Amino acid sequence: MPKKIVVLPDAGPENPFQYELVRYLRGYGHEVHIGRKYPLGSTFRAVQQHQPDVLYYDWVHSFILGKSWGWSLMKSLVFMLEISYLRNIKNIRIVHTLHNLQNHAGLWLGLERIFYAFFLRHCHQIRVYSDVTRQAAIQKFGLNPQKIAVIQDLPYHFYYQNTTTRAESRNKLNLQETDFVYLFFGEIKPYKGLDNLLAAYAQVATPHDRLLIAGKSYDASYFARLKNRGDQIPSVHWYHRFIEDQEVQYFFNAADVVVLPFVRIDHSGSVDLAMSFAKPVVTLKTESMSHLLEHQRGLLFENPEALAACLQKAKDINATIVGEQNFIAADSTNYRDILTVF
Repeated sequence: MPKKIVVLPDAGPENPFQYELVRYLRGYGHEVHIGRKYPLGSTFRAVQQHQPDVLYYDWVHSFILGKSWGWSLMKSLVFMLEISYLRNIKNIRIVHTLHNLQNHAGLWLGLERIFYAFFLRHCHQIRVYSDVTRQAAIQKFGLNPQKIAVIQDLPYHFYYQNTTTRAESRNKLNLQETDFVYLFFGEIKPYKGLDNLLAAYAQVATPHDRLLIAGKSYDASYFARLKNRGDQIPSVHWYHRFIEDQEVQYFFNAADVVVLPFVRIDHSGSVDLAMSFAKPVVTLKTESMSHLLEHQRGLLFENPEALAACLQKAKDINATIVGEQNFIAADSTNYRDILTVF
């Protein structure tokens, strides 16, 4: 039966999986709205405006965390009231995707754990990306296992164009056919490990290697330090901006391997995106990544010191075969089950 669904918060164009999910749900007859985000009261306003049957939350950390502990407490208390209002007064179904067990910046972790646990226990259904995360969430927050489902995102090849060839893409980005191209793609944040990537790349780079860093940082001082370091390496190419949807294919089709050197990760849409473009992925070794990328475990590093070896090893694999295996894995997941949680 079609339902009226509100999605909170608007993740913006930097996270297209949300827009892809909205389009998918609308394709099955649901009426879906993306709610606006306010400093306080986003849920109250969304309910007042749309009168939904279901409220679907992606990240909720922005509703419970602020720049100070006091402001975080205020936001958290308001959010707690909103969730109580949904469950006890409006009887609206609450669905959530648990992306990360804690916020990447490590802010106010004690407060976050209390209020995030309150929220999770009031959800009707929670979606996670791996059984490892499912078990960790059950243990950390004391959740009912029956309401947590492992469901993957829709593959990104349903969303992004992929019609350009390797040669066309390299010509577009002024790269040579003989170049070996590493690609970092995504918003530039400290937890993504760009410092470690630059250090490791400097160790292994040859005259025919290129490192593309495509994405925007919203922290000017952090990016200035990072770019100053990267500018010491001639073969590092910066694309410091939001990459428009129609441009994404050029970066991935030009690349030999995608490098996502996270310091900490539970799930990454950037990994899913690389797999949808049939690319090998160098990234942090976790139980979840080892399962998802089980046929290319040699490209997973356990600590920053091992990253350089993985960059070197990426040159020795059959990138086409590994990429095809990644594409098959991305395309064969159980994303269709997302309909059941609504």
